[in-house]
Amino acid sequence: MINFIKIYGLNIFWIIVLFFFGKIILKKIVRAIIKKLFEGSNEEKIILKKRAKTIENIIIKIGNVIIYIIIFLMILNFFRVNIGPILAGTGIIGLAISFGAQSLIKDFISGLFILIENQYAIGDKIKIDDKEGEVIKITLRSTILRNEKEIIFIPNGLIKTVINFSQK
Repeated sequence: MINFIKIYGLNIFWIIVLFFFGKIILKKIVRAIIKKLFEGSNEEKIILKKRAKTIENIIIKIGNVIIYIIIFLMILNFFRVNIGPILAGTGIIGLAISFGAQSLIKDFISGLFILIENQYAIGDKIKIDDKEGEVIKITLRSTILRNEKEIIFIPNGLIKTVINFSQK
């Protein structure tokens, strides 16, 4: 055990340092970017804070997953496991998943832009295609409207044109 620590101790130390340093830097960079993107007037501060926090959490979670994967691959490489086939396999699996989840990814990206561009907010009366109603919920995946008769779930990837009756 002592021999193992003498040989690999410094490498283990640097992997741990990179892990925590990566997480801290990721949070600082994302918060700085989100703060810059969501600067607004005083009336909009509350809405912008919620929207910014949602986007910040999503980006940080995705970044953390990437950091975990990189650290895991570094540890495998550290123990002399050939990571080339693992990377090739995950690349192929990732490609297959991306083809299968194409509409889901489109929904998430569209939802992200809806939030960033402040196209509409909860409580706004809007019209999407032939559906009209009040926005009761916005997620990265879908927008939910309520009118007198029904609740309408619209995937964000299908939204092409929005008429917002609440913004002037």
